[in-house]
Amino acid sequence: MTCNTSPIRILYVEDDKILQLSLAQMLEILGYEVACADNGKQGVEKAESWQPDIILMDMRMPVMTGDQAIQVLRSKPDTAKIPIFVLSAFTDAKTRELCRQVGATKFITKPPDIRKIDADIKELLRLDG
Repeated sequence: MTCNTSPIRILYVEDDKILQLSLAQMLEILGYEVACADNGKQGVEKAESWQPDIILMDMRMPVMTGDQAIQVLRSKPDTAKIPIFVLSAFTDAKTRELCRQVGATKFITKPPDIRKIDADIKELLRLDG
């Protein structure tokens, strides 16, 4: 009997290098395989080439914003169904509605709670944790 023990692949798209590094390290400690991108454009490119199981996406970034990146990802067959959790410090109704409209799976308020993110990922992907 064989088990698939491949780690869940998370793409974290975040322009704040300190937050990017700290959250990526925490996710790796929890057993996830993490790749990072610094803006929405890099995030789209990495998602297409790496095919993550889930994407964590900041909203306000240079080059391409999170909502623009989500729209591009949702328009492409290879990335359209990848769950996308938005992480944002902007919690107003307009931002949340924009996330919903472009196809975000979940909205998470910054600063993120790593235990909550871990639980949400496992619940979404129906894993025992």
